[in-house]
Amino acid sequence: MEDDKLGLTQEQWKRFQAYTQGYGEQDENGVDLSLLRANLKLTPTERIEKMRRSLVLVQEVRHAGIVAGLSGRSQRTDTK
Repeated sequence: MEDDKLGLTQEQWKRFQAYTQGYGEQDENGVDLSLLRANLKLTPTERIEKMRRSLVLVQEVRHAGIVAGLSGRSQRTDTK
């Protein structure tokens, strides 16, 4: 069975591999183990605070997109 190359051409697959390899220690699935270890060194409270700061950033970016008129939210019509 041939490896799944995500529907990419050989050249695109080579570029994809070059872009996604070599960032920290990776397992066979490409998961960066160094990031996992760094997060596990944090206390649960520190992890929650890190997640909270990330959420605040996402909310700020989302709000900026809405203010700039880049959000599709105002154009969407929900049909529930």
